Amino acid sequence: MRQLGVLRWLTILLMLLAGNVIAAGDPERGRALASACAACHGADGKSPSPAFPILAGQHEEYLYTSLKAYQQRGRDNAIMSATIVGKSDRQLKDLAAWFASQRGLGGGSANTNASGVAAAVTASGALLAEGGSDVATVMTGLPDELRCPDDSSGKYPDLDSDTDGLSDQYDAAPNDPNEFVLDTNNDGRYEICSIQQLQAILTLGDGAGNATELSTDARIRRDYELVRNIDASGIENFQPIGDCGPTGNCMNDLDKYGFKGSFDGRGHTISNLNINSPDVGGVGLFGVISSGKVVRNIELRNATVNGRAGTGTIVGSNFGTVYNCHSTGSVSGRFAIGGLVGANAGNVSFSHASVNVQGEMAVGGLVGDQNANIFSSYATGMVSGGRGVGGLVGLNTRGRIISSYATGDVSGGKEVGGLVGLNTDALLANSFSTGSVTGSDVNAGGLVGFNSKSRIRNAYATGNVRGNAGVGGISGNNNGVVFHSYATGTIEGNEDVGGLVGKNAAGTIAASTWGTDTTGQRRASGTEEGDTSGAMSMDSEGISLLNGEVSGWSPDILPVANPEYYFCDTDGSGEIEVAEKTAANYAWDMGNSSQFPVLTCVPGGVARQRN
Repeated sequence: MRQLGVLRWLTILLMLLAGNVIAAGDPERGRALASACAACHGADGKSPSPAFPILAGQHEEYLYTSLKAYQQRGRDNAIMSATIVGKSDRQLKDLAAWFASQRGLGGGSANTNASGVAAAVTASGALLAEGGSDVATVMTGLPDELRCPDDSSGKYPDLDSDTDGLSDQYDAAPNDPNEFVLDTNNDGRYEICSIQQLQAILTLGDGAGNATELSTDARIRRDYELVRNIDASGIENFQPIGDCGPTGNCMNDLDKYGFKGSFDGRGHTISNLNINSPDVGGVGLFGVISSGKVVRNIELRNATVNGRAGTGTIVGSNFGTVYNCHSTGSVSGRFAIGGLVGANAGNVSFSHASVNVQGEMAVGGLVGDQNANIFSSYATGMVSGGRGVGGLVGLNTRGRIISSYATGDVSGGKEVGGLVGLNTDALLANSFSTGSVTGSDVNAGGLVGFNSKSRIRNAYATGNVRGNAGVGGISGNNNGVVFHSYATGTIEGNEDVGGLVGKNAAGTIAASTWGTDTTGQRRASGTEEGDTSGAMSMDSEGISLLNGEVSGWSPDILPVANPEYYFCDTDGSGEIEVAEKTAANYAWDMGNSSQFPVLTCVPGGVARQRN
C-alpha cells in the first residue's frame, strides 16, 4: 500500500509538472514554415555559415523558448524578430519541432546535440563577433563538385540553343529554357559563375524571341551563392537585382519588389561593377533586399554606381541584413547615398567601405540614411554632400550605431559630421572618427553635425573641424546627451564654437573632455545653454587626467551598475551579458599617461587606433 501511495503521488507530481511543459509541435507543419529561416540557418537547421548557429538537433522546448523571447523582444535582434513577427504560438512550436527533429552536423540522434550550443543560440542570428573577423577565409573552400559553364574561350558568343536570352557560354542548362543555373552540390543554393548569370536573375527571357517559364518572381525568391571571383565589366550597365517597383520609389512600396532570396558571396570578389540609373531609387548590386533576407560575404572592387535615391554599391535599399560585405569604388546620387548601402531599414554588420561618396542629402561613407542598426563596421572614403553628411552615416534616425568608425574627410553644407551628419532620436556608442570635417553653413562636428535628442556614449573625434556657425569637437549642435567622450582636433568657426559642442541647445554633457591646446578652444560649448557641468578641459600636459579616477571611464570594481557604459557588446545582441562583464572587455583602453584612451570594441581594436 505504501508503494502504491508513493506511485500515486509521483503520478500527481508528474501531471502537475506537465502543466509547465510546452506542448509538442508538429514537425511537418514546421517544415513548411522553416523556409523563412533557410537564408541564415538552412532549411533543415544546418547553417552553411559560421555566422549563424546550427539549430538542427537542439531541444524542442529550448528552441521554442528562444523563438518566443525574440518575438517578445526579450532578446533584441532585428533579424530574428522580423522573421517571426506575427507567428502564433502553435507556429513557433511547429518550427521548434521541425528543427529539433533534424540531425545535427555531428551525425548524432535528434535532440542529443545540445551540449555547448546554448551560448551560440543565445547570440542566435545576432551575428557572432568571431564570424565577422575572418568569415571570408572560412567560406572560400568550395566543394569539388561545383561546376560552371565553359565561358573562358568565348566559343559560343552568339549561340543561345534554348532561346532564353542567356548565351550558351554562360548558361548552366543551355538546352533548357526554364533553367540557367544549377545547384550541383544540393545545398539549396544555385551557383553563380559569371556576371551574366547574376544579371539573368532579373533578365532571363527578356528580349525579342526569348522566352522562359521560370518567372522573375521565382528567380528572385531563390537562394544563390557565388562560386568564384567574377569580372562585371562584361555588362556595360548592370540592372540591380530587386527594385522599388513601378514608381521607382521605395517610400511607396517598401520591399515589395525586393530580392526575396539569400545571396552568399562565399568570400569571392566582383570587380568593375558599373551601374548608371540616375532616375530611380533602389540602386546597387542588389537594388532592394526584402525583410528577413541576407546578403553576405561579398567584396566589390572598383565599383561605380549612380542613382537617384537609396543608392549604394552592395545594396540600394536594405530591409534585411548585409553581413561581412566590403566595397571599393565610387557612388553618386541625390538622396540616401552610401558607400555600401543607400537606405538601411535592416542590419549592417561586420562590413566596410572604402568608397568616395557624393550626394545632396543623407550622404554617408557606409550608409546614407538609416533607422536601423549598424554594428562593428567602418568606412574610409571621402564623403561630400549638401545636408546630413557623415563619414559613416548621413542621417541616423532612431537607429543604433555600435562599435564602428570612420576615417575619411567629410565636407558639406548643413549637419556635417566625421561619423554622422544628423543623429536624431538615436544611439551612437563605442565609436570614433578621425577625418577632417568642413561645413560651409551650420552644424559641423568632429563626430556628429547635429545630435538631436540622441545619445552619444563612449566616443571620440580627432579630426580638425572647420565651419561657420555651430562648430564643435564632438557635435556642432547638441540637444541630446554627450557622455564619456572626448575631442582633440583643431576647431575653427565664426559663431557658437566650442571644444566639445558648438551650440548646446538644452543638451547635456557628462564625463567628457577636450584638449584646450589641440582644439584651440577654452570653453566646452560656444553657448551658455544646457548643462555643461560634466565637461572637463585638458591641456597638452593633462592627458593623465583621463587615465585616473577623475574620468570615471573604467570601473574599479566588478560588477558595475549601468554595464553598457563600461563594456563592449561583443555579440551585437543589444545588451551586456554576464560573460561580457569582465575587465578584459572594458570599452576603453586607457593607455599610459602620454596616450589618449582608445576604444577596444571597434574592428581592429586597440592596435588599429594606436599604430
